[in-house]
Parts: sequence; C-alpha cells; structure tokens
Amino acid sequence: MSSELQEEIRRGEEGGRIQRTVLRVKAFSYKHPALRAIHLTLVTVLGALFVVLGIIMLVTPGPGWLFIFLGIGLWSTEFAWAHRLNQRVKRLALKAWRWWSNIVAEWRFRRARDKPHHLLQGPRHLRVTAHGTGKK
Repeated sequence: MSSELQEEIRRGEEGGRIQRTVLRVKAFSYKHPALRAIHLTLVTVLGALFVVLGIIMLVTPGPGWLFIFLGIGLWSTEFAWAHRLNQRVKRLALKAWRWWSNIVAEWRFRRARDKPHHLLQGPRHLRVTAHGTGKK
C-alpha cells in the first residue's frame, strides 16, 4: 500500500497541466511590480481562506484537512516556510501510512492464522456443515 501512496505523491510532484498554468501565471505576474503585488495578495488571501475554511470544516461536516492542505499548498507556491511545512507533512503522512498499513497487515495475518478451522468460507446458505446439510 505504501508504494501506491509513494507513486501517487511522485506523480503529483512531477506536475501537470495545473502546475504549468500556475507557473505561467506566476511568470507573467513577475513582469510588472503591480501584477506581482496582486498575485502575491491573491495567493496569500486564498491560502488563508482555504486554511480557515478547513479549520471550520474540522468541527462541521466537510473535507477540513483537504482544505487546510490546499491552502498550505497554495502558500507553498510563494513562501519557502510553507513549502518546507508541506514537505514535512508529506513525510509524516507517509510514515503514518506505513505504520497503519503494517498494523492492518498484522491484524489480518493474526485473524487468518487464528481462525477456527471448522468454519468454512462462503455464504452461510451454501456452507456444508459436519452433518452434511447446508441449513440448520
């Protein structure tokens, strides 16, 4: 499972159409000081809006963590501290995912190992019991 998550992160870091568009807009806005100020203000305000909405959604229905990470990701296009925070969170998420995957694998192994052997797999109405009938 962790290799699937790592592959997904790698594909996201490679960038795509959205990242190319963001880089074009950023390059265009750097050509003029007024456009740069507007771009920086827009990124700051939208990032803050996403983070605040995400925090609100942590206690109300909605994808709170997604919005928080989107806000930090938006900030990381302009601010080095946000980029470092984003990288740190990715490392922690991968570590937590590996830890959880190992726990689940251990549970499944123990459940399969300790399963009573007199039970048969399959739907209950098709199981053959020791008496030779499928139904009780």
